[in-house]
Amino acid sequence: MNLRAVKLTRLIAVRLLWYAGIAVIAVMALALNTPFSVAVVLSAIALYIPLSVLCLPLMAWLCWSRGLRLPVSGRPPAWPAGLAGALGIALLVGYHVRSDLGLAECGVLLVLVAGDLWLVRREVVQFFSFAPAGPGQPSA
Repeated sequence: MNLRAVKLTRLIAVRLLWYAGIAVIAVMALALNTPFSVAVVLSAIALYIPLSVLCLPLMAWLCWSRGLRLPVSGRPPAWPAGLAGALGIALLVGYHVRSDLGLAECGVLLVLVAGDLWLVRREVVQFFSFAPAGPGQPSA
């Protein structure tokens, strides 16, 4: 069996499971039918899906075409995902302090983006392990 095909299938399967989990969150928000679930969770998901589907592959292509190299550790840095998650949780706490739905919406969106960044970090390691060298990279 082709090792590249197995790795690509795993990458796609994990990404689809992530989107299925977000769909479950959206269905739960519709089932609850509270102002928080409809106004905050569904609008954050509506902003997140185009961001994830369109922008992250574009950024991956730009990095690949510029010849981005992984750090010595072999993994991209984790701080962007951690920062997005921490800011998202802080904004959700701010919602409980000020009762502002805008803060909660931004918090939910940042938590979703943090999860996506963790997933992208994992995908990058697997992708660079079997992908051929890009135009700006010497072949190993």
